Amino acid sequence: MTTPLTQAETVLQRCWDHWQSLASRRDLQPEFRALSTLRKRLTARLFSIAVFGLVNRGKSAVLNALTGEERLKVGPLNGVTQQPQSLLWQPEPGIPWRVRLVDTPGLNEVEGEAREQLAWDVARSADLIVFVIATDLTQLEYQALSELRTLYKPILLVLNKCDLYSEAELQAICAQISRHLGWVSPQEILTVAACPKPLKVRTHWPDGRITLEWERPAPQIEALRGRILQILQTEAGSLLALNVLKRLDRVQAQILEKQWQHHAPFVEQWGRIFALGKGMGVGLAPLGLDLLLAPLLDGLWLLGLEIRLHLPRRVLWKGLWRPLLLNGALLLLAEGVSSWLWGGWGNGLLPGLVAGISLYRLGSLAPQVLSQFAAQAFGLEAGLRALIEQGRPAVSDRTTSLPGFLA
Repeated sequence: MTTPLTQAETVLQRCWDHWQSLASRRDLQPEFRALSTLRKRLTARLFSIAVFGLVNRGKSAVLNALTGEERLKVGPLNGVTQQPQSLLWQPEPGIPWRVRLVDTPGLNEVEGEAREQLAWDVARSADLIVFVIATDLTQLEYQALSELRTLYKPILLVLNKCDLYSEAELQAICAQISRHLGWVSPQEILTVAACPKPLKVRTHWPDGRITLEWERPAPQIEALRGRILQILQTEAGSLLALNVLKRLDRVQAQILEKQWQHHAPFVEQWGRIFALGKGMGVGLAPLGLDLLLAPLLDGLWLLGLEIRLHLPRRVLWKGLWRPLLLNGALLLLAEGVSSWLWGGWGNGLLPGLVAGISLYRLGSLAPQVLSQFAAQAFGLEAGLRALIEQGRPAVSDRTTSLPGFLA
C-alpha cells in the first residue's frame, strides 16, 4: 500500500535523478542542498514544529515544559531568544517520529530584511506551527497569524499563562480571540501554563515552627502535548509529505529559473535562428508544404531547448503546446488573409512574417509559461493533489485554501 511518505519519496527521487547531472554547477548548490535536506527529512522521519509569538509570551518556556527539561534559556527580560534555536524531542515510546522543535525570536524583535527572511524560512520548513499568545490578540499578533496562514500549514494557537486567569476569564478571552480570527473555535485554543506563577506555601514543622516558602507549581502543558501526540499518531505522515512536496515545488521552480538564466545567450540565439528559419521556410515553401514545415521546425526548436536546458519533457511539451497551437492558428489566418488580399495562396510574405515573429515571441515568453507547469513534472502536482484530498477532513479547519496551482 502506498503511503503519503512513500509517495513523496518516489517523487523526490525522480526529481533528484533528473537534476543530478547538474549537481556540479556552483550556482545550483543552494538548491541541491535543499533537495538533500528534504531527502534526509523523509529518511529520518523528522517532523518539524516551529514556535512563533511576540516577546514575553513564554515560547521558550512552552518548549521547556513540553520536553520536561530546561533546555532553552528563559528570563524576565524581553528578547532572550535572539536567533532560531532547535532541539530534538522524542515524545514518548511507541511514536515512530523524531520531532525537531524550533524556537524563534519574538516577532516584534525581528528587524531587518535578513532576520525577517530567516523567520520566513523557518516557517516554510516547518510541518506544524505553534503560535503562542498570553492574552487577547494584539494587532501585530493578528497580522502575524494572517501572514503565517498564507503558507497553508496547520497552526496550533496556544494561550500561555492561563494560571493568571479565572476559568470565566479564560472562556471570555478564547471567545474574543475566536471572533477576531474567524477560523478557530474557542475549544481549539489550547490553554497552558508553561511556567506557573510561584505560590506561597505554609509548612508546619514537627518542632512547631511555621515557615513560608515560594514554590512554583508543575507546568500545565497537557493540552498542547496531547494535541501534538494526536497529530503525530494520525496526521504527521501526510503533513510531512505535503510539506516536502511543496518545498520541492519551490526548489524545482528555482532550478528552472536558474537554468533559463544560465543558458540565456543560447536560448536567445536558438530562438532567433529558428524564428528566421521558420519565417523564410514558410514564406518560400509552396502551400501545403509550409503547413507541414511549421510544426516540424517548432518540434526541433523544442527539442533543442529540452536537450540544452535539461528540462523535464512533460513540462516542456505540456507547457508550450497551447501557445504553439495558437501560432498554428495564426499561420492559417495569415494564409487566408494573404489569399484574400493578393488573390492567391502563393504569396508567402505575410505567413512567413507571422510564423517567424510568433515563434520568436514564444521564445521570450517560454520561461514564464513553463514555470506555471513546473509542478507537473515527476508526478509532483498529482502527489500534492492526492495528499491534500486525503488530508482534507483532518486539516480543513486549519488550512482553508490551496496553494496557487492547486486552487
